[in-house]
Amino acid sequence: MDDLTQTPREIPAKRLTTPTTVSPQLQRSIATLAAAAAAGGGLPVGWMPSTTQEWKAVIAQLDAQAISIAPAIKALFPHSVILRQIAGVTVREITPDSLDPTKAGKLLVHFHGGGYALNSGEASTGEAVLGAHYSGMKVISVDYRTPPDHPFPAAVDDAVAVWKALRAEFPAQALGTFGTSAGGGLTLALALKLRELGEALPGAIALGTPWADLTGASDSYQVNAHVDGVFSTFDGFAKAMAHLYAGTTDVTHPLISPVFADYAGFPPTIFVTGTRDILLSDTVRVYRAMRAAGVTARLEVHEAMSHAEYIYAFDSPESAVAFTDIAEFFDAHLHG
Repeated sequence: MDDLTQTPREIPAKRLTTPTTVSPQLQRSIATLAAAAAAGGGLPVGWMPSTTQEWKAVIAQLDAQAISIAPAIKALFPHSVILRQIAGVTVREITPDSLDPTKAGKLLVHFHGGGYALNSGEASTGEAVLGAHYSGMKVISVDYRTPPDHPFPAAVDDAVAVWKALRAEFPAQALGTFGTSAGGGLTLALALKLRELGEALPGAIALGTPWADLTGASDSYQVNAHVDGVFSTFDGFAKAMAHLYAGTTDVTHPLISPVFADYAGFPPTIFVTGTRDILLSDTVRVYRAMRAAGVTARLEVHEAMSHAEYIYAFDSPESAVAFTDIAEFFDAHLHG
């Protein structure tokens, strides 16, 4: 008898319309992403770089897209940026105009997303600016080393180095860490590595749709493939980035795919995702693992949002809610 668990289910093709159940701003973002996908934009599909030079060229092209929205973010969320080195790692210290002087004893540490290969340099701070604005706190955005020149564990090593240096200035309970996508995966990897080293863990963690299973096994990789307007499919470019980052290490390593980790003793954690998010299942699986381990964990799921769309639709009420939830979570759990 055939194993029915291995029999694929055929799903008929269908048309996706822009939902009317979200704000006009998010509707505009969804429609814009759909139009870009129809025109062949977004991440490359059906092709992947094969040489270091090709990787660097496509990375530069995609990073330029991220940099192009920086002026609009600056206009809506005024802030200043200081380029620094902490423990030999490049960081950007972001101070929002909304800085709350009563939170001077607290600090947020940010890790940017982008499949571990994208969004370095000037492209790295969009989410950090939003986090700083809504929290009223300074943010250290870590410009960690990336492949193809620096595969795993370079990013984790940089995160640990910055954390140890900041711990000389702040108690762990005053430090919160956050990131989206690969930045969420790195946020998890940092805490896992700190626990392994016997170091104090952050006072609280915020994970935006974390890239936690680089094997591509999670259910929403199938269910939301080509539905997600930002991260269209795992196959092809994203899968190639996963292996580019892993290098010679198996992608099932818990510091690469944190869905395979144990979360005993983790600090309070908030998760953000959306119903169209291709990493919805990655997010849910880590959330359930934390709950099973007795961790204080909160899951926020937004209607019709694609992967990390609360960053790109930064002028939407949904984005404001997502970052306000995170800010309030840090307020409740960080102690300066």
